[in-house]
Amino acid sequence: MLCCFATIMRSVMFLVVFVFICGTCVGSPPKRPHIIFILADDLGWNDVSFHGSNQIPTPNIDALAYHGVILKNHYSEALCTPSRSALLTGKYPIHTGSQHNVLLETHPSGLSLDEKLLPEYLKPLGYDTHAVGKWHLGFFKTDYTPTQRGFNSFYGFWNGYQDYYKHNVQATFVPYDGYDMRRNLEVDWSGIGNYSTDLFTDEAVKIIRRHDNSDPLFLYLAHLAPHAGTYEDPLQAPQEEISKFAGIADPDRRRYAGCRSCVSQRRELSAVLIFVAAKFSAMVSKLDQSVAAVVDALRNNSMLDDSIIVFVSDNGAPSTGLMRNYGSNWPLKGEKSTPWEGGVRTVAFIWSPLLQKTRRISRQLIHITDWLPTLYYAAGGNNTELENIDGTNMWHVLSGTKKENKNYTVLHNIDEELGYGYAALRHGDYKLINGTSMLGFLDDWFGQIQTENIPAYNISEIQRSKTYQIVSRVKSCCEKRMLKLRELVTVNCGESNDSTLRAHSKPCDSKRAPCLFNIALDPCERHNLYGQENLKTIQRELENKINEFRDSKKKIILPKVDPQSNPALHNNTWVSWRDHEENLI
Repeated sequence: MLCCFATIMRSVMFLVVFVFICGTCVGSPPKRPHIIFILADDLGWNDVSFHGSNQIPTPNIDALAYHGVILKNHYSEALCTPSRSALLTGKYPIHTGSQHNVLLETHPSGLSLDEKLLPEYLKPLGYDTHAVGKWHLGFFKTDYTPTQRGFNSFYGFWNGYQDYYKHNVQATFVPYDGYDMRRNLEVDWSGIGNYSTDLFTDEAVKIIRRHDNSDPLFLYLAHLAPHAGTYEDPLQAPQEEISKFAGIADPDRRRYAGCRSCVSQRRELSAVLIFVAAKFSAMVSKLDQSVAAVVDALRNNSMLDDSIIVFVSDNGAPSTGLMRNYGSNWPLKGEKSTPWEGGVRTVAFIWSPLLQKTRRISRQLIHITDWLPTLYYAAGGNNTELENIDGTNMWHVLSGTKKENKNYTVLHNIDEELGYGYAALRHGDYKLINGTSMLGFLDDWFGQIQTENIPAYNISEIQRSKTYQIVSRVKSCCEKRMLKLRELVTVNCGESNDSTLRAHSKPCDSKRAPCLFNIALDPCERHNLYGQENLKTIQRELENKINEFRDSKKKIILPKVDPQSNPALHNNTWVSWRDHEENLI
């Protein structure tokens, strides 16, 4: 009896010691990953060097992309507010009423409080949630601001843009001007004179450094860069950074080449454009350095091996027009605010040691709404609990353990209520566009670059970058592999060998009639296939899908300017001016 008792006690003691040593091995849930979501603002397809451009080196961004999974068919929305609402709700803008334009500074409106946001899903899973940078989802009442919508802290600005040094915001269409920098709900004056990208990077690094790495972190780092600053001074960067790019010898990068018959004026214009290109490159370079600082901070706090880092642009670059930043989506058609590929197909990749297969390109269609269910699943959430969203969990596809879905559907947008606008959708290889934006003035190919006097792509610069030195220790990536990935992700719009495209396509004018493209073969949307007999079935399928979405869309939000929003009435700051009013528009 005593012998049996001793045997049982030894077994019990062994089990206790085993559980104590093993920790999570017995009965404990797996450790939840840290999630770092970096959102660039108005970064063009051709503004990162891993997409094939040699003009703006982005060594840290490239290094992280090459070691992760590069998303060749990632789609955001065409504008800032719709993209942010889609990301944080997992819903298409037509289902939140945010499908038309952006929230302006004076609008008494915001993303509906009925919508549940990503941080609100993550907090019950134990996540410490922080937002840094740009909000742009409403602030006319404090209920609409980040710390009231699931984030434990917020440092940044509530509006859609700001001066990079003064942090003032000029209202659109009315002469209002006010300061916009917040720490949680309080105005923060300490950043005046400091560069926005540096401020947001420093804040992100502090959050990571102070974080208890035994708890999961969700950091939403929504940069201003490389969005234009003020109307008077749109391109802003530290002078020492601009000087690094003073040798750019490509005056026609953005195809602004007036007065070609006048040599002296052309030289003057060329000098101006070289300086413009240098300033924009410096803005992107600071964004690139920010990525390195975040990765370094994660490593220093022993968080990197348990992290998921996502890098996405909210839309394409505005090469021309209002608030242009001279970015480039070349060779894609269109730009920010348009349904063309240059407006909605964006820079994107995911990096994580938790992914099964990395150092590769995914051709899976993926939309910005897909990140909420994907990251929620990766965080250990039960996706059946997600509330009526449009996004799809892509974790297994991104991880490489599940085949890509070739028949996936992405709704670009439906914005037709005002008698003009467009509906656009991609299903599998095909894309249908009916109508356009901005009266068609942006239905062109902008941002063409020249290659004369531009240094060749320098792999050694990637390998010398801080990010490469850090992540290559996790999963190394050879020079030939990086060059191959770059070749595969670069969009080539040369003549297709497909006989259908060469023999039967016709010019596209989506203002007059719908246009159909095979994006897999024709990513630059040069060959309109609408009306071809052999594609009638596909055409009807896409039209039916758009009609189904039309039947489910919400009424667009069309607020008017509220004079009470004027910062002159509130110590020259942008505030939640409707906090004490009951009747809201």
